[in-house]
Amino acid sequence: MGTGLQLLMRDGAVKVAFHPRLTVDQYAELMAIVERVSTQAELCKAAEAAAKRWGCEFECDTIGV
Repeated sequence: MGTGLQLLMRDGAVKVAFHPRLTVDQYAELMAIVERVSTQAELCKAAEAAAKRWGCEFECDTIGV
């Protein structure tokens, strides 16, 4: 089981997923990242770097209309 979120950024929606599921501390760090960045690309890049530090698999996809 993992953690998946759909987030709305300035330039559109993005879906992120982490496997295995994030800990409480990791989730809090992810929320700090979300507050700091404003675009899909910035979010994917920062979240991918965090996932590498945490030893998690990571997926990031834009959500089209």
